[in-house]
Amino acid sequence: MELSIVIPAYNESKKIMNDVFAADKFIQDNFKNGQIIVVDDGSDDETSEVAIPLKEKIKAELIVIRLDKNSGKGAAVKEGVKISNGEILLYADAGLTVPFTDALTGIKLISENKCDIANGSRKLEASNIVRKQDLDRRIISRIFGKFVKLFLHVPKSMTDTQCGFKIYKGEVARALFPQLKINGFLFEIEFILLALKNGYRILEFPINWNCDRDSRLSIKKSSKNIITEFIELFKECRKH
Repeated sequence: MELSIVIPAYNESKKIMNDVFAADKFIQDNFKNGQIIVVDDGSDDETSEVAIPLKEKIKAELIVIRLDKNSGKGAAVKEGVKISNGEILLYADAGLTVPFTDALTGIKLISENKCDIANGSRKLEASNIVRKQDLDRRIISRIFGKFVKLFLHVPKSMTDTQCGFKIYKGEVARALFPQLKINGFLFEIEFILLALKNGYRILEFPINWNCDRDSRLSIKKSSKNIITEFIELFKECRKH
């Protein structure tokens, strides 16, 4: 299998059809074969029920997994990676905030052996922000970025750890994801730290990004979990 696309989804019944169709078109236009893995993170709506029948409407292989309870985006992506078999693996947030064609830049970096992991970044000079985040989220994001570099020792060269559009060599993803302890929002930082610790090369690439104002991430509801995860990662960093 050339490409696996993992789409974590929580209460995305209104968007998941468009995500699957767009992912399928991307595969058909650019690869000999591929698979799409939708991981329903214990949704309260009909995300799985909408996604499953799409198997009959697309050409790529479609696998739909439903977690028993809402466990966090990190847990959802981990489950998708576990059953993937693509030489290249792309994880993309639901909602088409980044067009799948942007992944070709990152895939080229990996195919030319310039890196093992290619992370989309909204903050590179060449990136195009179609619709910005609300001001409060932009401020929080900037503060968060400074804390991540200061306390978690994420390299200063990394401009956007939380962009939900990342590409991996399949074997690298399947080796590292099972080792992650963080199931929530900060799993991406843990993955970066683990990858660097194991000597894997990470590069960022520019993207076209359109803020999804219907995001399932609520600053108010998620802040407690994010702080807990941050402290957990900080303690882990102090051990090394």
